[in-house]
Amino acid sequence: MSDEESSLAARVIRLYLESPDTPDMPSSADWDIARGLADWGISFETIQLAFWLAAIRRMRSTSDSNLPPIRSLAYFRAVALNLSPQERDPAYFDYVRRLYEQLRPSAIADTADTATQIRAGKPESCGLS
Repeated sequence: MSDEESSLAARVIRLYLESPDTPDMPSSADWDIARGLADWGISFETIQLAFWLAAIRRMRSTSDSNLPPIRSLAYFRAVALNLSPQERDPAYFDYVRRLYEQLRPSAIADTADTATQIRAGKPESCGLS
């Protein structure tokens, strides 16, 4: 695996850990999935779009009961692999990003907090040790 693919896998894991209803630590299977996404040449933007769409669907769920937590990165992989060409359009990407930010305003603060922890040399606080 190239350095670029390793970097993409690490970014995917960070995104996974920052997402609502996900575990505090990635499993070895999650790392395998993240590396697989990199191996398949799926762009980070496509993966990020899948995360946002899945989160929006969960936030807007009309289910009477609370949805169970997400236990695997496979949940998002399925969304990423099934995006239509229309959903990969840059304008749609921007629309979904804005909608996600409106529905989850703390997402920006969470991402900033994680970035601060990583810059401070504390990757273990994000499950990236």
